[in-house]
Amino acid sequence: MEKVTVDTMVGVLDKRMHRQLKQYLDICARCAICKDACHQYVGTGDFKYLPARRAELIRQVYKKYFTKTGQFVPALYEARDPDDNLLQELYESTYGCTGCRRCMYFCPFSIDTAWIAAVAKGMLIAAGHGNEMLGQLADAAIFKGDSPEMFHDVLVEGFKGIEAELRDETGDDTIEVPVDVKGAEMLYVGLAGSHTIKPAARIFHAAGQSWTLSLYEAANYGLFFGDGEKAKKIAKRFIDEAVELGVKEVVITECGHAYRVAKIFYESWAGEKLPFKVSHILDVIDRFMAEGRLELKPGAIAEPITYHDPCQVGRNGGLYEAPRRIVTAIAADFRDLTPNRAEQWCCGGGGGLVALTDMNDMRLKSGAKKVEQIRATGATVIASPCENCRLQMEDLVNEYDLDLKVMAVMDLVVEAMD
Repeated sequence: MEKVTVDTMVGVLDKRMHRQLKQYLDICARCAICKDACHQYVGTGDFKYLPARRAELIRQVYKKYFTKTGQFVPALYEARDPDDNLLQELYESTYGCTGCRRCMYFCPFSIDTAWIAAVAKGMLIAAGHGNEMLGQLADAAIFKGDSPEMFHDVLVEGFKGIEAELRDETGDDTIEVPVDVKGAEMLYVGLAGSHTIKPAARIFHAAGQSWTLSLYEAANYGLFFGDGEKAKKIAKRFIDEAVELGVKEVVITECGHAYRVAKIFYESWAGEKLPFKVSHILDVIDRFMAEGRLELKPGAIAEPITYHDPCQVGRNGGLYEAPRRIVTAIAADFRDLTPNRAEQWCCGGGGGLVALTDMNDMRLKSGAKKVEQIRATGATVIASPCENCRLQMEDLVNEYDLDLKVMAVMDLVVEAMD
């Protein structure tokens, strides 16, 4: 590998080398508790997906360039130059990580392997070895934000088409998909396509909520790619929109990583407090129910149903009870997965993996624990408020021949409204 590439990668590591990261790299005892916590290692048995191994690849470079022993006796101290072999290992293990942080939950030292993986992605990007597809998707989102006038009229026309469909489907000519409404109480940020817009519009309409739809989608491929600046720019599109419209609350649709970016990361990236509240759509629905603004038919879902906690909504976002209150309110037979909440097994599709065809085999194998959980409940419906989780579980249904319907929680709510 060229010296300039090595220097660039080491420079990225040096720039991100603060006390907490150094502690993570210094204290791993190689106890291997993380191996039993990782869905990928359990599902594949492949050493490269062991969480401690992921961190070890960065630790080897750290030892080589940031410790005296590693500089003078690298072979003895397991220090290593970032050569082509290391780049390939780093790529497979880092972009293969879903960022679920279940390993951190069980680690006796709370080592955040996902954080270390984020540093590794930064090093790979600097070396020109970042994932090309995720990078292109991130750039496309940024371009849309930089040139809103190119897309505005087409998007508004499309949203009005969705509004017309809703009116035909419901027979209610008063239901709306409002756009660009200054002074609305809520800005709702959906995903590309109508599937997250229609149910939200029906729920807001039933609750009598003042709202407006964002011109931008919630998905953030900058986060998956591993470029913090790109992730910030992508999120900034609807943050600026919310400020301009003067809303009191930004509501993120059923998308795990988008919720975590807006709720947890963005203020740190921007270095300033947001002038509005950020909520998940299920928190809002739960609030509507508590306030008596949304009437749902108890037992409307007759089939045995279970609920999957998306890692970015649950373990990494802290949203556990609102979804369960919603599902149990409308389910005749709710059966929770075991384990659940903070100990929930990752479905295997996070981190952008559902978009990476070269990792399909590993992704499907890593869903084995989720399949085991689902089968143990006997449920025939599973609800989850994350697009990537649902895409992964639909693939698991086909791969493992499951008798299972995968649904968004919002869609269940709409069924219980009818």
